[in-house]
Amino acid sequence: MNNRGIQIQSLSKFYGNMHAVKGIDLHIQEGEFLTLLGPSGSGKTTTLRMVAGLESVDSGSITVNGQVFNDGKHQTPTHERNIGMVFQSYALWPHKSVFENIAFPLKMRNVRSQEVTQRVHDMLDLVELDHQDYASRYPSQLSGGQQQRVALARALVGKPQVLLYDEPLSNLDARLRESMRTLMRQVHNKIGVTSLYVTHDQLEAMVLSDRVCVMDRGVIIQAGTPTEVFNRPSSVFVAEFLGAANVMNITHLDRNDSRVSLAPGVSLQVAHWPEDAKALDVNTLKLVIRHHHCKLSALQDSHNPLSTNALNRLQAKVMSKIFLGERIRYDFLIGPDLNLVAELPALDAGPELHSQVWIELEPAHCLVL
Repeated sequence: MNNRGIQIQSLSKFYGNMHAVKGIDLHIQEGEFLTLLGPSGSGKTTTLRMVAGLESVDSGSITVNGQVFNDGKHQTPTHERNIGMVFQSYALWPHKSVFENIAFPLKMRNVRSQEVTQRVHDMLDLVELDHQDYASRYPSQLSGGQQQRVALARALVGKPQVLLYDEPLSNLDARLRESMRTLMRQVHNKIGVTSLYVTHDQLEAMVLSDRVCVMDRGVIIQAGTPTEVFNRPSSVFVAEFLGAANVMNITHLDRNDSRVSLAPGVSLQVAHWPEDAKALDVNTLKLVIRHHHCKLSALQDSHNPLSTNALNRLQAKVMSKIFLGERIRYDFLIGPDLNLVAELPALDAGPELHSQVWIELEPAHCLVL
């Protein structure tokens, strides 16, 4: 492994008696877009602020492209780190024009006036703001999405070796967030700067990232590509944080036949087990099935309604249905007291309330965690 990119080793941070970041290790490859994803208090923002030099390091080290930023004793000042940062609050100077806001980092470095103009115009074009139209405007004359584009242009204009994002889309509405996600991914594909992104929004993490690190209580719970983390979560916490899921108690494990029992007469075949699942107490395990992985069966069978076959077919009663636009959310009752939530495409009216249906749960989507 070379020393390019960001290398974090045994990084820790205390606030009084609170251990905010607990000795994490992380290598962000050069040109990679990595997201720290987690709830409030998970340590993700503190980690990013330590990389930026806005927080001191209590122990461990941060090295960027071979340069030691922090090692618990030495801390490189923020202005000497050659980083760009995009904030949640835009952080634009209201009394400066768009041009002046973007040009500010270059003027602090005494870049020639002609080069400043060219680079500012290039950055505005990169973030899809016509420099002839927007360069002379002031932040108060821009929408929230346009202000965030200006903030992104300012972060990039100095050609940083690292780009840091501190929940930059939190203040935007849903439609603007979608367009900004697309833009930021396009910009990254063009520029290729090593990027560290912090968010609590799992959709942002999935769309933007080459790799996602899920954090909780100061530690990294799981790291991998968006597909890996979403489809093969390492714990119930990760599964629930990355999307809606049914989490059900397991009453019995058939370790030889890869089946789990959820209630009397209700068992399912599973294809995914943790490495140590078969050695663990059944009370420590849960069965997790994402809402969108529950499907209605095209087959009907009036025999033995609670039993399952190899396709994991269960008979269920529709207890409620909620129209969500492109999907319908159903609450099903299986047997006397087993509840299952499913989100199905709203292709037609679907089954009616209190009707009996058959549900298929593919073994590959039944996760023992």
